[in-house]
Parts: sequence; C-alpha cells; structure tokens
Amino acid sequence: MAAWCYFWRKVNGWTIDRQEETADGARLARRAVELGRDDAVALTRGGHALAHLAGDFDIGIALLDRAIFLNPNLASAWFLGGFLRTWRGEPENAIVHFERAMRLSPVDPELYRMQAGIAMAHLFAGRFDAASAWAEEAYIKLPSFLMTVSIVASSRALTGRLKEARRAMDQLRELAPALRIFNIKDWLPINRPEDLSVFAEGLRKAGLPEQ
Repeated sequence: MAAWCYFWRKVNGWTIDRQEETADGARLARRAVELGRDDAVALTRGGHALAHLAGDFDIGIALLDRAIFLNPNLASAWFLGGFLRTWRGEPENAIVHFERAMRLSPVDPELYRMQAGIAMAHLFAGRFDAASAWAEEAYIKLPSFLMTVSIVASSRALTGRLKEARRAMDQLRELAPALRIFNIKDWLPINRPEDLSVFAEGLRKAGLPEQ
C-alpha cells in the first residue's frame, strides 16, 4: 500500500521525499507496536505497515501472528497476514489466511481485497483459471481496484484468453497510465523473482509495455 501511494503520487508529479516519508511511517509503526504490545489491532496495523515501509516481512508476519494469538477472530489480522504471505512467496498459506478472514467477516467492506489477494496467490501458485475466477469476483465488487484489474488482465492472458485480457489491459492503462513492466516492483512488494516473473509475463501478453 505504501509503495503504491508513493508510486501514484510520483507519476502525478507531486513533490515527495520518499526516504523521509518512509522513515517517518516506519517510526510511527514501531511506536504503535511498542505501545500496543497486547493490542491485536495495533499489532495488526503496525505489523502490516512495518512490512511495507521497512521491508521486513518476517517481523510484519510475526506481529500479525501475535495479533491472531491475542484475537483469533480478528478478520483484518488474517487477511493482512494473507497479503504479507502472498508477497513473501507463500501462496498456499496466504490462501488459508484469506479464507479464514472471509469466514470471520463474510460481508466485510474489504471483501474485494481478500478476493483479490486469493486471486494473486493462485496466480503465483500457477493456477491461472482459479486466479481469474477470484479476480473477476473481486472486480464485480469494485471495478476500479487496480490490483484486481491487473490480475484479471494477467490471468486471462496466461489462460490464452488474449482478447479478454486486452480489454482488461485497456482499463488498466486508463487507471494507471504510468504503469509498465519495469516498474511493477515499485507498486507491489513481490519478493520472489519467480512470482514477479509470472505476473509480469501475463501483463506483457495482455499488452503492458516494457518501458
């Protein structure tokens, strides 16, 4: 999330000191964790922020696991933990977390994000049809969510549905005109090269330019 906020503001010409902003955010996240050692919500939000701002997914996941230990029914801890595991390269474990979150909060206003997370995890696991199905479920709920549209485009292309993939790519280019293959990593914190490669290959087939 933090990386995308920076990416979005940068391409829109806003003046940003990313290093300073990231350091301030990480400092505040550490402070939240320090003050909320026994508060599941504070650990959830602080751990998620630290993973993105400080790039330490191990600490972020450990804090979210602590939050789940304190409150096993906290849906946000499960679904944010699912995202951190997706980005760290644990798609199967991520799916378990997303599914638990959806069971705990079946009408959650962020259900579309959980479905998009499952879609991305399936994409990384090589299950492109499942990725497409989950992404299209998420798309119904919020058609303007950039990550969902990107998974729809990538997964459709990887299943050979190139005409449909290119339609999704047209929408993606409208939502994020500066997005290219080379700067995907500035947007999403995908840790494993093989995961980045499969996602990028789908987007490339769908028509996203390299530069």
